[in-house]
Amino acid sequence: MQIPRLKWSLIISTSAFALMLSAGPMAPLQSTAAWAASASGHSESSSTAGGGATSSSSHSDATADGAGATASADGGASGHSEDANGNTADSSASTHAGATGNDTATDSSTADSATDAHFDSDGGVTANAVLTTTGTAASASGAASAATTSEDGSTTASASVNGSSIGNGSATGHAFGDGATTTTSDGTSAASESTADGDTEVSTTGGGSMTGAVTVDTSGSNTSTGSDGAAAASSSAHIDLSAGSTGEGSASSSAHIDAGSDGSVDTSGRTSSSDAFADGDATANNAGPGTSASASGTGSGTGAASIDNNDSAASADVNPAVSVSTPTATTGTDGTGGSETGTGSTSGTGTAGQTDTGATAGTGTSTNAPATSNTGSSSGLSTSGTGTGTSQTTDDNVGGSDSGSGAVSFDDNTIGGNGSAGASVGTSGVDVDVDAGTM
Repeated sequence: MQIPRLKWSLIISTSAFALMLSAGPMAPLQSTAAWAASASGHSESSSTAGGGATSSSSHSDATADGAGATASADGGASGHSEDANGNTADSSASTHAGATGNDTATDSSTADSATDAHFDSDGGVTANAVLTTTGTAASASGAASAATTSEDGSTTASASVNGSSIGNGSATGHAFGDGATTTTSDGTSAASESTADGDTEVSTTGGGSMTGAVTVDTSGSNTSTGSDGAAAASSSAHIDLSAGSTGEGSASSSAHIDAGSDGSVDTSGRTSSSDAFADGDATANNAGPGTSASASGTGSGTGAASIDNNDSAASADVNPAVSVSTPTATTGTDGTGGSETGTGSTSGTGTAGQTDTGATAGTGTSTNAPATSNTGSSSGLSTSGTGTGTSQTTDDNVGGSDSGSGAVSFDDNTIGGNGSAGASVGTSGVDVDVDAGTM
């Protein structure tokens, strides 16, 4: 007879339909209230120049709230200072904010940039740039440079930073450059000393991008002015710093170079003497994927003196250099899935003059259905996962269950979760169980 099968089909179908209705999400209530939306932006910039110095600054901020709200603020400033001898100082700063806005959250962005540069009468040069950004799609850039040329020597310095922030990121940058040369001479002696500095700090989180660079070149030379004997001295110093950083990153590089020399003659004792020295330091630090930090050096001093047939000479050279980089993290590979198996049987009996009962009985099992058993590892990171499933069919009940678990480990730290779900439909009704937990 076909009635029992039709009956069970109707029961299963209507029960499953009722289960779907009870488990389905409720339609959201419609509101006639109007959405409030707002967007605002603010930007200000300033610059000064004169007396061998210049400074520039810029600030931008923006906020957005509500559906369709947008805001943007941009600013920029620059300055230039130059004296009668051709010594120059330049600075520039620019910022951009952003902010987009949505229905549920308030977006905000800020960007700041400040630069300054100056030179002095002794040939000393300083260039500095600092910028910070926070929020969505904020960016800032800044550059500063100064150059001097004089009879005693020449010095140039420059500092530059450039950062951006996208997707609630943040970026900070600092670049500093310094250089100076001093030379002296008289009738029996000559001396020269050069100093170079550095300092670059870069960091970015959430969003990405950040650069920083400092370049300082300084040199000087002089000779004695007397006619009895001769003395000469020269010095030179050079640094070249650079940082990087994308993604998490943070990079820092610092260098300090000193070089000097002197030469002199003793017209009474008829002797000559020369001295030279050079000192150098270089430090580079970085952290996080994609960061890079490098620092360089150079530095030399040469002194010479002679009187009659008495000659002396001295030289010193130093050249420290470092370079650091961090490779980008790699992703593990999933393992191979498991297999599925299943068995089932049907049987029926009947006698003459009686109606066939059509007895049926069947069982079935499955392992990893669908097949899931994955593992992967890379550089201290490992992942694992398993899954199992079972099903059963009898005369008065149809049911099945599935469960799974997964875990992620990094060194000695592990986090994971597990869950299971089961359902059955039969003469006693519909039963559904769902469990979830963490390991």
